[in-house]
Amino acid sequence: MLFYNGTPYIRPHTHIQRFLRQAEAPLRPLPMLLLHLPIIKNKKYTATKKNGGKVPPVLDKRVMYLPAPCGECFECRAKKKRDWLIRLNEEVKHQRITGGTGKFLTLTFSDKAIEDLINGIDLQGRQTKEKLTETGYELDNAIATRAVKFFLERWRRKYKKSLRHWFITELGHKGTERIHLHGFVWSDLKIDIAQEVENIWQYGHVWKGKQSNNGLINYVNEKTINYTVKYVHKIDHDHRYYKSKILCSPGIGHNYINTVKADDNKYLKEKTKDYYITSKGQKIKLPTYYRNKLYSEEEKENLWLQLLDRNVRYVGGKEIDIRNGEDNYYKALRYYHPYQFLPHCQPQQLLQTYQTQQGKERLEQFSFYFLL
Repeated sequence: MLFYNGTPYIRPHTHIQRFLRQAEAPLRPLPMLLLHLPIIKNKKYTATKKNGGKVPPVLDKRVMYLPAPCGECFECRAKKKRDWLIRLNEEVKHQRITGGTGKFLTLTFSDKAIEDLINGIDLQGRQTKEKLTETGYELDNAIATRAVKFFLERWRRKYKKSLRHWFITELGHKGTERIHLHGFVWSDLKIDIAQEVENIWQYGHVWKGKQSNNGLINYVNEKTINYTVKYVHKIDHDHRYYKSKILCSPGIGHNYINTVKADDNKYLKEKTKDYYITSKGQKIKLPTYYRNKLYSEEEKENLWLQLLDRNVRYVGGKEIDIRNGEDNYYKALRYYHPYQFLPHCQPQQLLQTYQTQQGKERLEQFSFYFLL
């Protein structure tokens, strides 16, 4: 039995483990769907240290306030998922061109490894770091963060350069419900990357691919990327307050801004194409990472004003015209979020909205939030 701060961490009775971790989790509402983003004052037009107290002139009062994504609701999480989906696919394209090898992996932890990581003990049994002080779900992510950090340090000591990576944390749903990582690694080294990751990881089992008659099958492609990024906005009903953490190399997908496709995104005032075209021809809003690289602050501000002038909103990454009313906007919300669409302050209407068995089962998980 392992302990942290006097509380069992690895327990044979997983419902107890779940209860303790949820009890210690930061109190925040379950991810819902915000119909309208909160609006905050634009710091650019306030006196700050950055501008030396000199507020720039306001040419349009509408830029005084900006929408503030919460990062917690379904639409915010879905946008984050779409952003990573695009960036990871662009990283795969770049690695193929430059001769890099990619592997899709799952990294797990043993009981002993978790205990040592919590206590700051290295693989040689020496205490080299302070004990982790986090509790609840924050501790789970702290364990994974420390493990990846130590793993990369060992990799750099051996190969004199880091391993390009993208991992996301998840809690198990059977047995001990331990933390583990799904993700991708890329390298131009002429070695068996997956096997070398397993050799250097040493905290637990490494899933390296699907076994077949011809050996292991391991692909990093659109299918495996779709499977992995779902954890960005997946609602874990066994751990309702748990939020996955992404651990990755800087600049994933950065090379997109040097491609011909990015040339089409150049700022051209009202003719700017600030969207990304997928392999299936879908137009999706450019990831924030690319917008910040491609456009200046002034250009982003002008694009925001153009969006207001056009009277459009975005749901599921797609543009919705609201010039003739918001009916299509709400239809889109119901389409993309059929069981998460929550009318404001109308719990009775919410109860009448979903009559299917699946809807009722999903609603039961959220009903306490509205009807207490």
